[in-house]
Amino acid sequence: MRTRKRYHHGALRQAILDQAFRALEEEGLEALSLRALAAGAGVSKTAPYRHFADKHELLMTLAAEGFGRLADLLEAALAEPGESPTDATAGVRALSNAYVQFAQARPALYKLMFSRLGFSLHSEKCRINSQRALSCLVRVVQQAQARGWRADRDTNVLVLSLWAEVHGWVGLVIDGLLPESADNEAPVIESVLGAIL
Repeated sequence: MRTRKRYHHGALRQAILDQAFRALEEEGLEALSLRALAAGAGVSKTAPYRHFADKHELLMTLAAEGFGRLADLLEAALAEPGESPTDATAGVRALSNAYVQFAQARPALYKLMFSRLGFSLHSEKCRINSQRALSCLVRVVQQAQARGWRADRDTNVLVLSLWAEVHGWVGLVIDGLLPESADNEAPVIESVLGAIL
């Protein structure tokens, strides 16, 4: 008989989330269930419901945490030195590549973050974390403009254009829709954003 694990307050919630992130990438969204996660964590089938009312709340939490992880990665990319004094768009390139790397490493989570699934996954935490991620792109575009790149263009228009380009590229890559002749490993900016930059 399997012995059920004991968790300190809050530890079970994180254990369920950790299991959910793994299951999402390894088995897909359809296989994700609170009961299966409970079994994986070695707790009773009702234990996860102390932290998540239902699967919808779990998915909302995963989406919010996903945006938080993306924001952390983009903020780290912004903080790294190494911008070329002769290349005003070096920061834009670095940030865009970090975005692509996140999506390629966690394709199922990335899709969940931007999906509708017939219901909204938006929550206040999701809004805050997604705004953090977007603000990184705004900042890097403002920095590039301050160094002379597209200084006459509206910042918000540039931000939306860049995001649309990178987001579209990511969708093609993780859905396997690029032709075999495409160089999937080429830096995203060199492959897709060259016309904008």
